[in-house]
Amino acid sequence: MKKAKNFRGIILVILVIALGMTVYTYSLNKGTLTPTEKNSEDEAGKLASRNLETDYPNTPRKVIEYYSQIMKCFYGEELSEEILKKLVQQTRLLYDEELLAQNPEEDALKQTKDYIEEFRENNNKITEYIIEDSKDIEYYTKDDASYAIVTTAYFTRDKSGASKTYEDYLLRKDKDGNWKILGWELTEKASEEE
Repeated sequence: MKKAKNFRGIILVILVIALGMTVYTYSLNKGTLTPTEKNSEDEAGKLASRNLETDYPNTPRKVIEYYSQIMKCFYGEELSEEILKKLVQQTRLLYDEELLAQNPEEDALKQTKDYIEEFRENNNKITEYIIEDSKDIEYYTKDDASYAIVTTAYFTRDKSGASKTYEDYLLRKDKDGNWKILGWELTEKASEEE
């Protein structure tokens, strides 16, 4: 009999503690972002604050991985103006000088906003991406410059369903040994379909 009362007392204490923790946690989170929104904002913030002078991606695949993470934020998240500006600046740091010359800095933010708006008008969202394996990346040399072609599959969702597109990114190694994006084009990945 005495053991049953002690057992009930212990259970009651555990329930009171659990209830107290639940109320405390609820009061802390009241009015804050949901976990998904917070994770999205945190991810974009991390990408925007990465110091590419000291932490530049060291392979063509890693450059495109970082670039694709930014694209996923652009075309999948609601971003503050400040984060959007920083992410546009980050993408420009990944571009080859030749590509930068064709895309003036003063136009970059407006063009990005226009592309994002067009994407959203069609209810599109990048949901995922897959970058080809390092062993499948094509490397070549031309006129004493090193080049790489990296293929990436982007998965998008819109009001009509899901789709997949492929981008071939052309990268060139700069004078500092960093791989920079020279350009890209939409392609068909016929070999994977076979």
